[in-house]
Amino acid sequence: MMMNVVLLLVGMLSPYIGGEGIAPVSAGMTAPVVYATTSLYAPVQQEEQIVGYETLNGIALTDDKEEVIRKLGEPLEVTHDQILGTTDYQYEDMIVGLNNGVTEYVHVKPSAESIQVNDQSILLTNGHISASLGEPYFVAEDGDVYVQNHHAIKVFKDHGGQITGVDLFYDFSE
Repeated sequence: MMMNVVLLLVGMLSPYIGGEGIAPVSAGMTAPVVYATTSLYAPVQQEEQIVGYETLNGIALTDDKEEVIRKLGEPLEVTHDQILGTTDYQYEDMIVGLNNGVTEYVHVKPSAESIQVNDQSILLTNGHISASLGEPYFVAEDGDVYVQNHHAIKVFKDHGGQITGVDLFYDFSE
């Protein structure tokens, strides 16, 4: 391996090695071509970052069962989460978790391709979320957490950094 590197360097420098009067051998040689690329995850420009996280896809944490149904219609399925103690209203691209008839969390699946925070649409890409929400309050192993006014948005990510879901919930840590 080391010998290959040495031979490559000698080959590249050999036209310039020699005494006076010896011109570099460049007949028939062309300059190398350099290609520029752009990242698919380039930063996105955003006018202003969102202040306060009152709603996610139109649902507020203060919405009761009737308000959720009025806004989203009848759920495709209603399940009970024994661990969280919530009644989960399953919709095509989201889940609304209710506790004692009031919204406890909103989860948006990555199949939605975008979210709405306070009626502002955000594509589900790392660049768009960063531009809209700013720097995370906390970076966890499974995603980024944004906190404002006792409301938190967590952007769940897999080990490769791909977004696997977004939640809105109360932040009780402050």
